[in-house]
Amino acid sequence: MSTESASKPARAVGAPRKRGKAKYIVLLGLVFSIVIAQQTGLLGFGLSHLRAATFPKDESLLEYVHGSVPGVVIVDPHQLDLNALGADGGSVRQHIERTRDDIKKATGIDLGFDVDKLILSPSLVVARGRFDEQKLAARLAEHSYVQAEYKGVRYLLRAGEDAIAVRDGSILLYGTEPEIRAGIDAEESETSLASRDEVTSRLAHIGWDRPLLGVALLAESKPSLRAILTGSTGPRAVTVGVSTKEGLAATVVIDAASADAAEELRKLLEEKRANVDALKALAGPEPGAALAEIAKRATLTVDQGAGRLTVQVDVRPEEIERLAKAGQAAAGSLGEMYKNVRLLQLLAPGP
Repeated sequence: MSTESASKPARAVGAPRKRGKAKYIVLLGLVFSIVIAQQTGLLGFGLSHLRAATFPKDESLLEYVHGSVPGVVIVDPHQLDLNALGADGGSVRQHIERTRDDIKKATGIDLGFDVDKLILSPSLVVARGRFDEQKLAARLAEHSYVQAEYKGVRYLLRAGEDAIAVRDGSILLYGTEPEIRAGIDAEESETSLASRDEVTSRLAHIGWDRPLLGVALLAESKPSLRAILTGSTGPRAVTVGVSTKEGLAATVVIDAASADAAEELRKLLEEKRANVDALKALAGPEPGAALAEIAKRATLTVDQGAGRLTVQVDVRPEEIERLAKAGQAAAGSLGEMYKNVRLLQLLAPGP
């Protein structure tokens, strides 16, 4: 009896201590894992991936693009499914991987891991993600980039060529020096594309939940008196959204001057897609046939109230590969033609 009563309290006292130690070990391991994830960028990548799936809208990046820019293309790597762009090792996939490797070798920035959102405009590239300014400066110093500053914002400059700036480790600007400065001015003075409703409303209409989203402004949203009196029927803007689920699914929205203009455009496109011979003459026999098949599946609808034509197109992975190969062949042919013409110019005697 005395042995049993003495042994029971010993187990009762020892058990909580073991459980307490286990809790501290688990907590320490959790903290260590979070620190490692934060240092390697895994934490930021995971949170950004979750954000892209739940709240993909990100108009704040437009604040660095000057309001006079006619259009932008927005890329979201988190929503991109590479399998929809053809087989691994295919032309499209190889081009993407080659571009990713080239940029990583030069800057240390991984487009697939470090970049969460990318805006491409004719004048400036703006990216949100995780960027180490010091490491970037060290790498680009080998390429003759030097430190410069504008309105308290530091950037790296290669005189006469291009510049790159990192803000708070999360925003990256790339372009020429005047374009970098214009982006800083636009964000500071609130004269960017983010302040133009004709841009933000069109992007919202297509939806931000796409890996590729773009808008091109072709005319002023409010026509001039001359345009009204002459009955101008040209399109006002084109907005495109592309998803990569089982191939490419593209939505193209064309804002016309009126409902009648939108209907006329629909009829014109219907005639064009029915002309298979014209498509073959334009793109070549094989890609022309592929384009004809894609055009046949497309749907065209007109919103009479908004004067808007919407085109829905889907392109299958095997069709993407066929078009990519045809494009490479055409580029190769043009390259050879240029070489031959250039050779003739060099060999021909001067006047």
